[in-house]
Amino acid sequence: MKLSLSALETFLKQQCDALRTSMDAAEYKDYIIAMIFIKWANDNFAIQQKAYAERLRSEHKDLSDEVIDSEIEENNTDIYSFYVPIEARWNIKKMPAFYADKKLEERGDAEKIANDTTKSQAEIKEAKEKIRECEDLLNWRGLLVCTENIGAALTRALRQLETANTKTLDGVLKSINFNKLNGKGERILSDELLSTMIKDFNKYTFTEDNFEFPDLLGAAYEYLLKFFAESAGKKGGEFYTPAPIVELMGKILQPAQNASICDPTVGSGGLLINMKNFVEARYGSAKNLHICGQEVIDGTYKMCKMNMLFHGITDANIQLGDTLLHPKHVINGELEKFDIVVANPPFSQNYTKKDMEFPERFSSFWMSPKKQADFMFVQHMVAILKEDGRMAVVMPHGVLFRGGEEMRYRTHLINEGLLECVIGLPEGLFYGTGIPACILIINKKGASGRNGVFFINADREYKEGKNQNVLRPEDVEKISYVYLNKSEIEKYSRFVSKEELEKENYNCNIRRYVDNTPPAENQDVYAHLHGGVPVKEIEDLSQFTKCYGNIEKAIFEFHHSEHSEESYMNFAEGIFIKDDIKTKLFDYAGYKKTRTEYDSILKNFWKSACEEISKLPETQDVYDLQKKLTSMFSKALVKKQNPVLDEYQSRGAFAQYLEDLKSDFKSIAASGWNATLIPDEIILESQASDILEQLRDKKARRDEINEKFEEVAKFDDEECDEEFDEDLYDVFPKKITKEYKDTKKDLSTQIKTLKKCVKDNVGRIKAYKKDKSSDNSKVITELEELIKLNNNTLSELNNQVEAIDAKLKHNDDLEAERTKLTKDINATEKSLAEIANKAREKISSEDAKELILSIGYTRLSDTINEYLDSHIRKLQQLIEGIYDKYTVTLGTMISERDKAVTELDSFMKELGYEC
Repeated sequence: MKLSLSALETFLKQQCDALRTSMDAAEYKDYIIAMIFIKWANDNFAIQQKAYAERLRSEHKDLSDEVIDSEIEENNTDIYSFYVPIEARWNIKKMPAFYADKKLEERGDAEKIANDTTKSQAEIKEAKEKIRECEDLLNWRGLLVCTENIGAALTRALRQLETANTKTLDGVLKSINFNKLNGKGERILSDELLSTMIKDFNKYTFTEDNFEFPDLLGAAYEYLLKFFAESAGKKGGEFYTPAPIVELMGKILQPAQNASICDPTVGSGGLLINMKNFVEARYGSAKNLHICGQEVIDGTYKMCKMNMLFHGITDANIQLGDTLLHPKHVINGELEKFDIVVANPPFSQNYTKKDMEFPERFSSFWMSPKKQADFMFVQHMVAILKEDGRMAVVMPHGVLFRGGEEMRYRTHLINEGLLECVIGLPEGLFYGTGIPACILIINKKGASGRNGVFFINADREYKEGKNQNVLRPEDVEKISYVYLNKSEIEKYSRFVSKEELEKENYNCNIRRYVDNTPPAENQDVYAHLHGGVPVKEIEDLSQFTKCYGNIEKAIFEFHHSEHSEESYMNFAEGIFIKDDIKTKLFDYAGYKKTRTEYDSILKNFWKSACEEISKLPETQDVYDLQKKLTSMFSKALVKKQNPVLDEYQSRGAFAQYLEDLKSDFKSIAASGWNATLIPDEIILESQASDILEQLRDKKARRDEINEKFEEVAKFDDEECDEEFDEDLYDVFPKKITKEYKDTKKDLSTQIKTLKKCVKDNVGRIKAYKKDKSSDNSKVITELEELIKLNNNTLSELNNQVEAIDAKLKHNDDLEAERTKLTKDINATEKSLAEIANKAREKISSEDAKELILSIGYTRLSDTINEYLDSHIRKLQQLIEGIYDKYTVTLGTMISERDKAVTELDSFMKELGYEC
């Protein structure tokens, strides 16, 4: 059975969980990525080597097996994607004769040196080490069967892999050390853990013919990067741009089939990968793209290189270095130019001019070296754009309105027609910073005729998350559609002329031109005094109520008052408390009719969609299918009068739905109706529901404990200026735990010293008492006083140790519980995976197709129903707000106050007080 994306993601998550108990994501991510690469390289090398041997036998029938065995061990880049040296092999069934001979010869040479008395001690020592190495390698049978010093073996394997494939892997693998020690000199990764890890990886074959679709490993790697970024917290922003931002920038730039693309602050490469995916989806192939990038952080550079390789981009030119100081993409002494430049640079960085290459990039616009490198990155990007090139860059809002050199450069961008669009984004979208950001779109094509800047203010349209906000599919769709069509929408987007910008001193603060501040809440004085609901406020709900017929009639009725019976209404009969509003809304026939209509639209659409999806194993064109389905869905929804979903929501919702199903579509296109597309949960609900319930409970408890430790992790950051308060948190940060343990260690040393002192003094007293030759009573008394004093001190020290133990006990208990839960969860998931796989084997292709299509409809229905539910809830909240505002009048409040005062007076009189 082929490997599905969900199965691979689950497996990789389990491997992360196995490592995260002893280190954080910043540490273990390198080990996970390295293991994936070693296994992937070995699996593909084995297939390519076997195919090469068969080809040699077919084309050269006179060649002996010995010659063929020798030939296929040559490092031939035309044959092998990656040559895997013997020292890096996964499993060696037969040691190549040439290699054994080579090691025997090396050992013989080393033995001669070791036995040569004329050689220096250093030379003899080196020779003996070489002898041990040769003997070890003569017995080497691969990583799979390695039982000791596994960390050293994996580290050696990575170095050998890089050495053998320098052109592609230079600087990527050699620094990863599986044999790393902690502060106590102990290995972080034990042989037991690494052996288990290798055996787990051995269960899967990482080759294209075993994947449900060709780019499966690349998709799984993207999942891992997101997981690492979420786990790394603030540091996640160093290498990862959130997927919706990546998607948005791809929709904005839309590179051509043969475009040259560069990301000068490439991070882990997500923006470049998205450009490649866009071209591949639209044109069927991305082989003519020229992809370049540069990254300053070594670890992130390695992640990016791996990302490219796992996505099949072997010719990407990714360089390591500081883009501002030493740009690496140079041709004939000049900066290379690109059609598309895209980037998410680090915000508000320092920079230096010292030893800077190509300073002419910055013309006369030199920003302050302290915390103002933002526009320096922009200038570099403009400098490497072709004359008709386009670029999109994420920037902090400060660049839009700060004065000085930044104002001068803004003026230049606007007057030269380079700045085409400014897009304001919501706050809290990016890892590492909560501040709002913007996207600057610079377009050299048509710059001379550009008479202003197009502004989009999208900072209020997003989904709020617990730790991070996200752009919803409809937000991405709306921004990209409005930009591409230059649509002007009130309180959302507007074209601003150069003249208007000049009057504002080239201040590009977005709200200055597109103010989306919500109107002040209506407060009707008459309604507050006398009751009733202003008709005007009911009419303001029409954008919601019109979707459900005359639903407002179920909530409101006319209020006859002396003020004006046409201007105010009452809440309808049957609404006695606020909760009755929900009941009225959900029971209204117009609401039920709307839900039924959408249900009917979806069912009719899905019937036609299934016919198109069923052709996928034959057509194998996922992009064309997505285009057809999108068109069909738009036509289906356009028939609905007074729709609940606006055009952006419907397009965005369906775009997200297709994105979620993209890997499934790829699998169907490549492998047909495979039962591996059926999620484990669906199979297990009927096979092991009780175990699933227990697993959910354990995961919930583990996550609860993880949250406690993650909540205090910020106090371990050296930059954190907030003081830790033990009373506010359930656990301690690592730094505080270490301080307590160090204190306990010091106390224990003092206790040990004092106990020895007491013991010695007790012995001295005994000796003095035995000595009858002199009067030792005074000395004995002094010693007894000293012992008493020491015992008191010991008691105090022991109390302090007990207090520390008591403080740490809960912390340690939670750590132990988390470790046990993780172990139990891994074991349970392993057993459940086996149950699911056995059940899957019994599912026929036709049954799988029926179930997969059923799951597809359920997902679509759930997606649309989520929007419908959100819409009616919003209407409910607005009406409840009106209820809270006007139900209790001023007269009622005064009456209740007077009643309370009268009641208080009577109580005071009963107590003997006269008011």
